[in-house]
Amino acid sequence: MGLQLRNGARVAVVAPAGMFTAERLQGGMDVVRSWGYDLVAAPQLFATARYTAGSMEQRSADLNWALTEPDIDAVWFARGGFGTAHLLPQIPWQRLDGRPVIGFSDATALLTALQQHSLPAIHGPVLQTLASSEVYGGHGAVLVDDTSRRALQKLLQIGELPTLRGELLCGPARPVRGPVLGGNLTVLGSLAGTPWALRTQGAILVLEEVGEVPYRVDRMITQLRQSGALQGVLGIALGDFQDARTDAAEMRQVLRDLLAPLGVPVLAGLPVGHGAANVAWPVGAVATLEMEALRFG
Repeated sequence: MGLQLRNGARVAVVAPAGMFTAERLQGGMDVVRSWGYDLVAAPQLFATARYTAGSMEQRSADLNWALTEPDIDAVWFARGGFGTAHLLPQIPWQRLDGRPVIGFSDATALLTALQQHSLPAIHGPVLQTLASSEVYGGHGAVLVDDTSRRALQKLLQIGELPTLRGELLCGPARPVRGPVLGGNLTVLGSLAGTPWALRTQGAILVLEEVGEVPYRVDRMITQLRQSGALQGVLGIALGDFQDARTDAAEMRQVLRDLLAPLGVPVLAGLPVGHGAANVAWPVGAVATLEMEALRFG
């Protein structure tokens, strides 16, 4: 299987991490149905347990069902949050057939593991953020903008690869080309020391984060550097680093100070992350990091 989904494709909806808002999820599912896809709720999708969408056993059973059930063509996260890492040891990797998995934030744990097994994954909006802003605008969690919706639809329907625009933050002004990995900084840091630890040798790394003050961002990037995760990285592309308590210029300076010593080109301001701009990109696909954009294909 590849990244494109045929008209009428059956897409499993799973919640391996945090609890979602039912109304928002329904709104996002309605959008995806309008693209011609058949969405199928996992058997225990509406379970809850403390801060997760069900017990570890319930979430593991649903995820493994979605990844292996014969008539499912793709798997889509309802929401991020926390909990996906609980499930990685129970995944029957040898049974997976290459159906794409779509999500971001806490889904980074699964997307990273899938890439390490040479399986397709899409870093893109979770379902509850796709709800129409005309109906749900101004209430609760951020919804993605129309540009992000259209980019995801084109990626799924016709395989159109994105160009993620940004600007050079630091490092040499030279293009680099390689497979693109990454996602949420906190999740990637939490994988250090596990079998699914990030490895960026010969790759371009995308990072995004939300709600973390500069010293915590510093701690997590330092953890990645000291763990060896960034050894051999070709370049870095930064999405949103949203924090209402921190001036954007201060955050950019912190990121520059942390990443400049790597001696690789670092691009900032890509439309990727927890804000309204969250353009989907294929994990593991080859792209060129230029001075003004990350270009796939």
